[in-house]
Amino acid sequence: MNFNFGEEFKKYFGNFRFLWSLCVIVNIITFLFIFYKIHPDNKLLALHYNVLIGVEWYGKGKNLYFIPGIGLIITFVNFIIYRALKNSEFFYNFLVIFISLCVQLILLASALFLVKVN
Repeated sequence: MNFNFGEEFKKYFGNFRFLWSLCVIVNIITFLFIFYKIHPDNKLLALHYNVLIGVEWYGKGKNLYFIPGIGLIITFVNFIIYRALKNSEFFYNFLVIFISLCVQLILLASALFLVKVN
């Protein structure tokens, strides 16, 4: 019995539009979460938290928008790489999208933890 991961995955997700849209949706959720939960203004907020030390970096609240901004830039760069690798092996295309989705989820988790600190 021969199992081909690529063919099975293509059958369920087609041309990866679902995964790219999921990356963008998670990025929008991260942006809206920061906007509505933390209400960053020019007041002083914790920008980086470490479990061992506590809050390491303080700064203006508007700097928290760098979290979804960096995620959007990484997704955009990965989309360019995806377009360049579109005719190559299936696994590379999937890997680029998977990395982009993992980055978005990690950035969302960091925003969730920063809400507890602020």
